[in-house]
Amino acid sequence: MPDNGWSEYQKLVLAELKRLDESVHGCQRELAEIRLGLAVLRTRAVSWGAVGGMVIWLTTVIVGLISK
Repeated sequence: MPDNGWSEYQKLVLAELKRLDESVHGCQRELAEIRLGLAVLRTRAVSWGAVGGMVIWLTTVIVGLISK
């Protein structure tokens, strides 16, 4: 019974599915790296915000002490 070329088409479909699977896994790895980078940036932003707030607070305290 002839397979009407299904055997070749089946190989093509399986190869394409494998390629797409590798592509999806690559995207997932890149997304994980982006999430990690974003977490680092958020941590830095919070740290620098705290430092900036402390500098403003300290300046206010010093100016208040000098004004007395």
